[in-house]
Amino acid sequence: MTASENGHLFVLVHGLWGSPSHMLTIEKALKQLLPDVSKERIVTLKPLSNRFWKTYDGIARCAEKVIAEILYEIETLKQNDDCKVVKISIIGYSLGGLISRYVVGKLFDIGFFDDVQPVIFCTFATPHVGVHFFRDNLFDKTANAVGKFILGLTGFELFLRDHKKLLVKMSLPNSSFYKGLACFQKRLLLANIRNDRSVAFYTSYITSHSPFDEWSTLKVKYLKYLPPSKIAGVVVRPKFVDLERSYRVDPSREAPINIQEATSLLRRNKVLRYSFIFVLASIIIPFYIPLILCLSLYVSGYSILKVKLLPSPNIVRHWKEVRRAIFEGGEVNLKHAQHGEENRIHRHELSKHDTFKGDTSSFTEHGMENVLYAKSRIYNRGSSIENDYQSTEQKEDGMESPVEALGDESEGVNLIKATCTAEQRASILSSLIRRKTLIDVDIEVNASIMKNHADKLSVKDHTRFPLFTDDTKLAISEDQATIIDNLNTLSWEKIAVYHDLFNAHDGIVARRGAKWNPKGASTIYLWASILRNHLKTGES
Repeated sequence: MTASENGHLFVLVHGLWGSPSHMLTIEKALKQLLPDVSKERIVTLKPLSNRFWKTYDGIARCAEKVIAEILYEIETLKQNDDCKVVKISIIGYSLGGLISRYVVGKLFDIGFFDDVQPVIFCTFATPHVGVHFFRDNLFDKTANAVGKFILGLTGFELFLRDHKKLLVKMSLPNSSFYKGLACFQKRLLLANIRNDRSVAFYTSYITSHSPFDEWSTLKVKYLKYLPPSKIAGVVVRPKFVDLERSYRVDPSREAPINIQEATSLLRRNKVLRYSFIFVLASIIIPFYIPLILCLSLYVSGYSILKVKLLPSPNIVRHWKEVRRAIFEGGEVNLKHAQHGEENRIHRHELSKHDTFKGDTSSFTEHGMENVLYAKSRIYNRGSSIENDYQSTEQKEDGMESPVEALGDESEGVNLIKATCTAEQRASILSSLIRRKTLIDVDIEVNASIMKNHADKLSVKDHTRFPLFTDDTKLAISEDQATIIDNLNTLSWEKIAVYHDLFNAHDGIVARRGAKWNPKGASTIYLWASILRNHLKTGES
């Protein structure tokens, strides 16, 4: 009898109102970049038990369902694929990052990490410090007062208004959540600096500073020598912000010019942009707000009642069965393996088309984002996007224009035919064909550059950042300060991201796919190169 193949399971957890399909671009990047540098087979799991409105059930219940899916998948991999999971990495997006941290704590409690080695933990745009609106205006005051009531149990936890103070508890050094997180070899987080109206920079970056509010006075700089990628025929560069080089300017003397390539017409054209804002403010918002509130209040009440009446999964008993079957030479529970296989089929079906619940939760999510977008444009005067200047960032960072670097392909083909031998033509033309693929990224160059930038991402002393000044500090609460201080005692690689998009919260994981979000996909592939470097060095 042949020995089982060892597996490294990557668990990809979506966010509020989300579905497993939101994590597809991340999954594709992992499957493309990691297998050839991993000693174990790379396998992925996108949990489906919290899709859509089920994210209202509270962080604890959502996490328990994710753990159940992890255990089912481990059994299914062993039974159907003869793959024994020996390592685990967890990646959470938005609310999924908080759910993932709870998952880690519970796995630590049951002794899961005694048998399965934790490797990488990462969050994308996750509200680690909770949600709070700091401006002194009617909208922010109303949002702080009402927000906790319209997202079920999850809303109370996000706004730090739950009796257990779960987010504070999860940050305490003596808690299983903190101890479990400390077991991982590498911890990363990615935070949008702007255009994310769902999760603000301070909470996703775990800081008390909000340095990007006065946008018209800032010059954003990116990490040097980031290579261009060609995504769905569009040439873009990853958008990792260099916080040590970004600085404040006097707008009367120097225009910040924070314009990026491949920016949508709506973002570039002031007439279209303000027409869109007017439509949002005068027509759509009055329709959205009552409908969204009614939907959310109804689902919140139903969710709270459901959580009280229905039992949670028996994780401890399930783990004992899994441990006996996978790690102690026992037999896999065939019903569990079948359940895991049914989950796989269901995930595949969901990737093709969401259900009615998915459509309504997506409607609510987009409605919330539109409301927040209109609010940000109305209240944030003086921080609108400048005219469509050509960005000088490539030349400043030692890179030629990516468009110029790739050149015109039609002219290149003619030149190849005229000057090259048949063998040379075959080699060069195959390279051109590769450019026509959906995602064309130089994996080794990305990995090499990110290895050089590793120290920049691990900075704990934020005073090194010119934009992190006393006047950018927020009036955070005692609970928020506790969370920030505790979580920052762990070592993190923190990545600030800037996407010049209508909805950067969507873009940071390219949840609509690489074709619709080339900048997001390019950024994800650069992020995946960090993971590639870690696995390549033997996970030391």
